[in-house]
Amino acid sequence: MELCSYNIPSMLIKDFKKVIPPYKGKKIFRSYLLNEYSLPSSLDDFQKEIVDPEVHPFRMSKEEINKIDLLLRNAEKIGYSISKSALMRDILTCLVDQYRNKPIEVSEQKKQRFYIPKGSKKRISNLISNRNLTFELSNFIVDQYIPSGSFSSMRNQEQEDFTFKTDMYVFEVLDEIAKSYGFKKGGRAKVFRDAIQEFEKNLVQNSPKKNILKQELQNILEQYKEIEEPEVIKESLKKYLTK
Repeated sequence: MELCSYNIPSMLIKDFKKVIPPYKGKKIFRSYLLNEYSLPSSLDDFQKEIVDPEVHPFRMSKEEINKIDLLLRNAEKIGYSISKSALMRDILTCLVDQYRNKPIEVSEQKKQRFYIPKGSKKRISNLISNRNLTFELSNFIVDQYIPSGSFSSMRNQEQEDFTFKTDMYVFEVLDEIAKSYGFKKGGRAKVFRDAIQEFEKNLVQNSPKKNILKQELQNILEQYKEIEEPEVIKESLKKYLTK
């Protein structure tokens, strides 16, 4: 999986999450992109400037990235140079329109407090924004999490509480894993602690927050280059980095 970033209006992301449950969003997006989506007959709207764009991270498989690249090449063949962000916005808009009048039913929501190693929340918050945490963690547990096999006790560790509210299905996945390891009492908590530690390791390698900041910096520098000489910009950056 590769972490990619796109400029997407925050309202479009909210609409997407409103009609498609977090843990199902990735699978539905993947299936739609690979099997259903095609470029519209007119690509003129792809050139329009969007309102209030924000950088949003997406974890993409090699197949998904290849499909995006193929669509961009097809657009070039008919005389259009479109950005990956513009293409992603159209894909998400099509999905929202498809499910707007028949949103996927969300199963029961559940909230539970877990105890995790002290300092975990701070480290994770440095790697991913709080607004994306539940969405990303839920998807990770359902689609990517592979137990480490080391379920350490919290008895002799400093700990902090972590309240996790998500779809009941995500908790059922945790319970199934706990059952497969023969855990009974406290099994869900043990698996969740392992899952969040593996999630943190994954974020260290592919941090959405770092990716977003990098993209935002690129956007700012592109705008800065329009009104200032490159050497002046380089000198400003050099002074800032050596403070």
